[in-house]
Amino acid sequence: MDSGLRRAWTQIVTGEDYEEHMAAIGQAQAGAALTQHIIQSANLPDGGRVAIVGAGTGQMLDFLDTAIFRPFRIICTDLNRSYLVRLQERFARHGLSATVLEDDIEHTVLDPGPDLLLATLLLEHIDWRRGVEVIAGLKPTTCGIIIQENLPGMTSTVTPGRRVPPSITQALATAHATLVPCDDLVAAFASSDYVCKGKRAQDVADGKRLIALIFARR
Repeated sequence: MDSGLRRAWTQIVTGEDYEEHMAAIGQAQAGAALTQHIIQSANLPDGGRVAIVGAGTGQMLDFLDTAIFRPFRIICTDLNRSYLVRLQERFARHGLSATVLEDDIEHTVLDPGPDLLLATLLLEHIDWRRGVEVIAGLKPTTCGIIIQENLPGMTSTVTPGRRVPPSITQALATAHATLVPCDDLVAAFASSDYVCKGKRAQDVADGKRLIALIFARR
């Protein structure tokens, strides 16, 4: 992660502003629906370990049936300590337990071997190829990766001209995320011995889509 993005996600963008923006553009709701699809498709064993990296504030918990998490051991990570406080509070409000850790996925200290690793709109904000290498190195049985796809010709992750909350406006002056091409992502996982077993898209605002990809270790 470059310095501008790191500063944005650890010092500038507030949890309140992030949640307001993501709900307004429908990405919080779409991400939750796609997360539920991934979990239902992964055929996880009861008691299986689910690692959610770049978990943020856990906003998705407000938009899905949280009972889907109850059979599993959940571990969530993020760079931002204040986001993790909100995340922990949200799990408690929903009557769920989870291990919550401050962690940098590019230099992770997570234990290997989760049954499922979930990453939603994370790879856009880091060196995504390094991210794939690290994720594959953790040897999850299944990976669920959610990325953003724009209309042709729109390269910025935030729609030009869209009104966004103040802290996001401030962050956009120096922080520039990069879209991850779907085909390139599939090829990168294939190079790390993961095959794409499923794909689902969900429309969001401004003609964009979130795409969920499910990868299984060979």
